[in-house]
Amino acid sequence: MKSLKCCKLNFLQWRIQPKYLLFLLFLVLGMWDIFHGFRDYASAIGYPMRPWLLPLLPGMQSIFAMFLMGYLLIISDAPFRTKQQQFVLQRAGKRSWIAGQLLYLFLCAVLFTLILWILSWIFILPEVEWKIESWGSALLTAARKNAHLGYAKVPISYSNIKNAMPAEAMAWFCGMLIGQCFLMGEIVTLCNLYTRSGLGVAISTALILFSYLIKGNASGSGIYRFLLWVSPISWIDRSMLGHTSQYLPSFGYAAVMTVVLCLLLGGIIMGTIHRCNLDADKE
Repeated sequence: MKSLKCCKLNFLQWRIQPKYLLFLLFLVLGMWDIFHGFRDYASAIGYPMRPWLLPLLPGMQSIFAMFLMGYLLIISDAPFRTKQQQFVLQRAGKRSWIAGQLLYLFLCAVLFTLILWILSWIFILPEVEWKIESWGSALLTAARKNAHLGYAKVPISYSNIKNAMPAEAMAWFCGMLIGQCFLMGEIVTLCNLYTRSGLGVAISTALILFSYLIKGNASGSGIYRFLLWVSPISWIDRSMLGHTSQYLPSFGYAAVMTVVLCLLLGGIIMGTIHRCNLDADKE
């Protein structure tokens, strides 16, 4: 219960810090620019779109990396030590307080993913068909013939559409995005607790840029494919996984390693918090 109250206090800070509203505005404008053209495309061909476009987002390498950078901005000061938190620490204790911080980071990752999903289909209303048994004629036509390129900017790989059902692709993207965002939050938290402020952000930024570099060079053979095994952000993109005969990580490896890394960092944070000096930063 104390952890939940600590988590709630962090959400209450959203009312007085403009960076959260600015980040939401950035997401709205970015997702509108990417997806709104599908409405005109669906209207032109006479088939509605189905609201499972979100797994296509990693195909937009630059904007997806910018979304992740923006998310990193709103968690950059985790574990959110302020003068108010000094009183919270005294009443809740270190373990309950840090557990609340980790819960907050996890819920932020879930909320970020949910907002992206809503924005991926809200701009194509009313040309939306709520069915999940297949990708739908509109998206399949776009994947086969690139007929959508005059309307929307999202590159669509037919092999990705062909090899996965919408529910499977959506579950993978959402689960991995939540996991990787939470992992970045843990990295920032751990570094901010024990090292110079900013190191965690630098490490997480490097992971995002590392995945961007790999995505741009993974079409060829060589070291870039092997680097995928140590690039957690790259695992969000299904097109970068699964082909073990081509020395790419399997889906099982990516899922297990994401969980292991999150649990490992979480365990380190929880297990060593009693040794940490938690003097609150000045507001």
